Amino acid sequence: MKFIHVGDTHIGQVYKNDTRNADIKKAFIEMIDYAISNKIDFIVHSGDLFDIGTPPLDSLLFVTDELNRLKKEGIPLFIIPGSHDVGVGEEESIIELFHRNGLLINLNSKKYLEINDYVTLKGETYKGAFICGIKGKRSRVEDEIFKKLQIKMDESAYTKIFVFHHTISYLGEKFKDLETESLPKGFDYYAAGHWHGHMNNIEYDKGIIQYPGSLEYCDEKEIVDNPNRGFYIIDYNEGGITSVEYKIIKTREKQIFTIKADNKTAAEVENETMKELKKNEGRILVIKMEGKLNGKISDINITKIKNTGYELGYSYISINRSKLSDKNTEAQFEDLKSEELSSIEYEFLKNKGYSENEIKIARYLIDSTGETVDKIEEEVEKMFYSHDNF
Repeated sequence: MKFIHVGDTHIGQVYKNDTRNADIKKAFIEMIDYAISNKIDFIVHSGDLFDIGTPPLDSLLFVTDELNRLKKEGIPLFIIPGSHDVGVGEEESIIELFHRNGLLINLNSKKYLEINDYVTLKGETYKGAFICGIKGKRSRVEDEIFKKLQIKMDESAYTKIFVFHHTISYLGEKFKDLETESLPKGFDYYAAGHWHGHMNNIEYDKGIIQYPGSLEYCDEKEIVDNPNRGFYIIDYNEGGITSVEYKIIKTREKQIFTIKADNKTAAEVENETMKELKKNEGRILVIKMEGKLNGKISDINITKIKNTGYELGYSYISINRSKLSDKNTEAQFEDLKSEELSSIEYEFLKNKGYSENEIKIARYLIDSTGETVDKIEEEVEKMFYSHDNF
């Protein structure tokens, strides 16, 4: 028996570029095609099916059509909502709409959860595999929900799969939203999502944690730093998991180069960049400009560079100037350093029209690292309903 583990498909308007958004859909189709042609038993999706919680109509129709293809072939898709699948301020996810219409199984639908003093998590057993999971959230996740987790495990299942959409501490402290040790024990396969760079064979308890990464490049960093995109194919039988293979999705060819701007004029940087552009058929292009320019950054004709690139056939062009400076930007940076950060925050929020109490709440949230969710909610509620707010 076989299942696919995929995550972070981000169907929708990821780019302000129709060709790249079409590439994201094409990658999803390729995964579905593989599942059907290879008679995969089921698919596990670890969240962020969509790029936003309120996807555009064309995205909804596209996913509907692809899920109907799976349904026709008798291949169920088990999923948890990811952080992008939930609208701002919402608890329910667009994923539930597809669940109620029989196009997928939302493992966080109400029938799978009982919330009281503990969070009791149920799942589904399908073809000898027990599958359950916890949805992702947009904000930083405290470990409380995992500490309260009780799982109604089907011990007779050959393979036990836990699906989650969080960045674990194993991947580094900077971006973690969950301590690795907070994950429940007793599973053979931990189907992880949220981290877009794929990561293999993280040993945990008696099982392994697998991050497939995003199915297609979702931003410039992924284009530059993560060479492969794809999904996992997992074989299992009565004895458990027998093999895990990473299936690479063929993406567009890339061209990435860096222009050193130290002591060069804007015209020199522009001309050097233009010489690097090549005639091609649909490559992705990333240009990095860095160093201290002898002139003004604004004098570099970015529009001209991009227009020339598109005429030569590039499908997508990103020009990164985050490490490029000139005399003006350095002076602005010095001005910023001389101001208190709290003053900058205050002036920014004040200029945006926020009240004193709203600014107070914002500052509390910024400084509340380490507090429990319950404590934060309690303090915010007090501040929100204080007389200053009315």
